[in-house]
Amino acid sequence: MLWAVFSSLLLATAISFAGSVQLGPVNFGTIHTALNKDKKAAILFGFGGSLPELIYCGLAFASANLLNELQGFQEALKYLTIGILLVFGTYLFFLKSSSQESKHGMKKGNEVWVGATFGLLNPQLYPFWLFVITNLKTNEILTSDHWLVQSAFVVGSAFGAFLLQYLVAEFTTRKKEFIYMKLTKSYNKVLGSVIIAVALVQLLINLF
Repeated sequence: MLWAVFSSLLLATAISFAGSVQLGPVNFGTIHTALNKDKKAAILFGFGGSLPELIYCGLAFASANLLNELQGFQEALKYLTIGILLVFGTYLFFLKSSSQESKHGMKKGNEVWVGATFGLLNPQLYPFWLFVITNLKTNEILTSDHWLVQSAFVVGSAFGAFLLQYLVAEFTTRKKEFIYMKLTKSYNKVLGSVIIAVALVQLLINLF
């Protein structure tokens, strides 16, 4: 049983980490927080953004038999994610960049809640975990229905996502001065343009 719990945790962590590499609202939010505030704030944002994994992964376990009914709905959610990225990218593009001094004086303390909101608004989390869990069960990789094993998997889904956000926050913070020197006061426009470009690429992929 102990090995089943541990392997379930590791499996979910690896899947969640790999799945979170795809550029989305939480990733960009962590980068934006690291640039505008500091590493601690970005890590807290990433932590908050990882918490909804617990909710959506848990819900996926409870409804793993509904995947076939949600296939069309999952396609619609892809376009909803693209829409969220376009809105966020456009917001950053037109957001006036502040000086470094004002960044250090920005109000802090709500990063976890903001990050959690970004995570909750990610429409692909639930169908992603529904797809993953259904396939793992179908291929007899995740066979145990014991609540400890499933709980470990749910915890791993959040841990893997947080691990990626931590690395994003760490890397962005270390390269912050380089970004400031290269982009001066235009980094919001650059980041916003990147987000919009990612959204448009995803849109083209889904259309063709």
